[in-house]
Amino acid sequence: MAHSYDVLVIGAGPAGSTTAKLAADAGLATLLVDKARFPRHKTCASWINRLAFERFPYLRGHEAELIDSAFHGVTFLDEQLHRRATWSERRPSGYLSLRSKFDNGLKNIALRAGADFREGSGLAALEQTDGRVEIRLENGEHFAGRVLIGADGANSRVAALSGLRQGWSENEAVLCANEDLSYPGAEIARRYSERPPLLVGLRFDGLTGYGWIFPKRDYICVGIGGRLRPGERIQELYNKFFQAAQARDLLPGELAPQKPYYALDPAGAVNKGRPLVRGRVVLVGDAGGFVSGSTGEGIYPAMASARLVVELIQSGFGRGRLEEELGRFETLWRPRLGHYLRDLPGGEKRQQTVDHMGLIFRSRLICGLAARAFLYGEPPGLGSLARALWS
Repeated sequence: MAHSYDVLVIGAGPAGSTTAKLAADAGLATLLVDKARFPRHKTCASWINRLAFERFPYLRGHEAELIDSAFHGVTFLDEQLHRRATWSERRPSGYLSLRSKFDNGLKNIALRAGADFREGSGLAALEQTDGRVEIRLENGEHFAGRVLIGADGANSRVAALSGLRQGWSENEAVLCANEDLSYPGAEIARRYSERPPLLVGLRFDGLTGYGWIFPKRDYICVGIGGRLRPGERIQELYNKFFQAAQARDLLPGELAPQKPYYALDPAGAVNKGRPLVRGRVVLVGDAGGFVSGSTGEGIYPAMASARLVVELIQSGFGRGRLEEELGRFETLWRPRLGHYLRDLPGGEKRQQTVDHMGLIFRSRLICGLAARAFLYGEPPGLGSLARALWS
């Protein structure tokens, strides 16, 4: 016999744990499920936008279990890693962590709010019947819910089993390589400063994407991601970026690639118009493609998409029109996240985008506007200009 809940959440990353926390806060019986056992590895550069802490204030006070260190602004590097342009902020622009730590912390926050948790067994079957969703896990357990939220990442089983999506097409995702290399904290602070920026190599070697170096407390995160050209291999590109960064003294010379992880990132995929809702099943976070099309950052939009869907669940339960309210998710995400998730102009405007990137290294003002667009998804305008100058 299936155990019954109001809300079933598949996937305990930022989107899933945020959904479970907010649903439990609303008094809804909530089950959070993940195929892995926590803490678990997740391929990710793990930079957390400051917006996450500003717009989810319950995170404050939990910094020790969520994050490793803060970063202040961003240093842009050109295609050859020769030129640099830095925009700094007095207060933290965001935070760096390991996803094993951050996700485990978010999961624990959800459990303390009252959500139940099952780990170590993935989703095997899903069926919608008679105003509810029934699921079976690989270990044989059965559960039923009034609504099911798919927050199980880019390769979502919920998307496949519900008939929403079997996978991402080539133009809906980018390839990434990433690893966190252990390094003495004192040496990291000496090399990158105690208030380090993110280091971002725009269009490294002509890539439609960027390479990154993120100095954490006891690790240096190195990675690269983008849309590869025909015949290009992400492993080779990662090694080339690593070597070029060392040649420019951006990385310690004694470091060497150890075990980079590779992943598919649905950057900007939500902009392609794929359906997000089918009856009482909704996709959020990476499962729905809620990843910035210009930066690949997905933690903040994952959490924001979760908040919106919980608001619609509450409204749907209250009005007795759950499926109608869930259907509104297809369009309501745009006013909140549309600009943050936008793609950089391509096609005929691609060269214009490349030219604008070149201006970053010629103008402090353009650098500041680009930094705020990169970090916070801010559109160019007087407000962004004022904040760039003030910071």
